[in-house]
Amino acid sequence: MAKTTKNEKEPWYVRAFNADYLARYKHRSDELAQTELPFVLGALQVKPGATVLDLCCGAGRHSRALIAAMTSGRVIGLDLSGDLLHDAQTKNTAKDRVFFVRADMRRIPLASNSVDGVANLFTSFGYFKTDREHLKVLREVARVLKPGGRFVLDFLNCDRVIATLVKRSESEINGCRVIESRRYDTRSQRIIKTIRISKSAADSTGDEVLRESIRAYSSTDLKAMLKEAGLHPISVHGDLNGGAFDTLESMRCVWVSEA
Repeated sequence: MAKTTKNEKEPWYVRAFNADYLARYKHRSDELAQTELPFVLGALQVKPGATVLDLCCGAGRHSRALIAAMTSGRVIGLDLSGDLLHDAQTKNTAKDRVFFVRADMRRIPLASNSVDGVANLFTSFGYFKTDREHLKVLREVARVLKPGGRFVLDFLNCDRVIATLVKRSESEINGCRVIESRRYDTRSQRIIKTIRISKSAADSTGDEVLRESIRAYSSTDLKAMLKEAGLHPISVHGDLNGGAFDTLESMRCVWVSEA
């Protein structure tokens, strides 16, 4: 039996984004974030002195890349994970311009009309149980944006991902065997990943099991939700380089909208 280190009644996203997450996704580096910044900055139309919200900033790699590319202004990184925010703050060398806040994205602790741009990157959306909660997130984005402010929502292209889903993969991270299983649940319309981390091939009693569950919104779904939240969709792209979006080919769905 796999061990339970935290209360399993907690939402999956509370348990999944711990210190081990950084090791599992170490390929998402600061260097990669820097290559994606030209498109993100262009889409946000960031001007000197702007305030940008990195919504669900994780360990802050995009926050660091944003502030390095901005001649003036500030970045606010918001996330729920204390572990990831601790890592972000440890690496923060621009403490007078980058500020990290621990909060729930459904209740952004910022004043209305207070930020010039919002970025939500690498599928940090679709985590909650209901569509109503996800719509609440988008309404919060619309609330904190200044009139004319831009929002970049980087999500999976779920049609493509479901069609090409890799059901099982295995790797070794820091001496541990990591097995990832993936499936699409048609009833809940969610892409579900189960991650088993094993330190011993002979004994599974100490295995840690984590779960990720993402509501599989299509590009059309996202566009409709953005409109319902009071945002105005401008363009959709297939990657963070601004490539064209193709429902059958693109692995990502990046919507740019305006308040």
